[in-house]
Amino acid sequence: MGKSWSGLKKELEEKFLCESLRGRVYYFLTHYHDAHDDYGRFCVRVDKNEYAKANPFAYYVKGYYKLECRTKGELDVPDREWTGDGYLYNEENEAIEDKIIEMSINNGDFDICDVTEAIREYKGLPIEKSIASENPIIRMFAIMDRRIGKRTLKKLADQVDIQPNWLQFFYKLRLDSEKINRKKYSSEIIFEENR
Repeated sequence: MGKSWSGLKKELEEKFLCESLRGRVYYFLTHYHDAHDDYGRFCVRVDKNEYAKANPFAYYVKGYYKLECRTKGELDVPDREWTGDGYLYNEENEAIEDKIIEMSINNGDFDICDVTEAIREYKGLPIEKSIASENPIIRMFAIMDRRIGKRTLKKLADQVDIQPNWLQFFYKLRLDSEKINRKKYSSEIIFEENR
């Protein structure tokens, strides 16, 4: 990412975070250097509670790795083989691995590397592309971004329910912080700003 975590955290919280969430939202990342694999954790703290927690073990503990192995077996995807120049069957394996990782992220189970990669991508994209990204972690940063104005938020208000469950919290948080409510009457959505 090119910056220390403290510099990146400051940039995320002071440059990108919308005014209505400053002082309420903080980003936390640490690495446990005494751990055998130097693992760590990430979370977004909102009003001193932790949300969007990155857990390096979730992929294994929650069964995604078993699902990955089972899927590869069902599709007869051979294990990677080193040839001296590269791996055989790498594309086939990566395609399945990417799908399972996408599923885990949509379920709110992600690793620190997923978050740091999302931050890097988010910072390099225009805000319009960030909020429309296929990656829900990027959309999490984007929905709290100061560059998303009230008009855009009103358009996004009807998309809350189609977001992954864990991400709905951040959409509602931003809408509430800007005092934008949604009211549904039959299939129609009416927006109302609190005064």
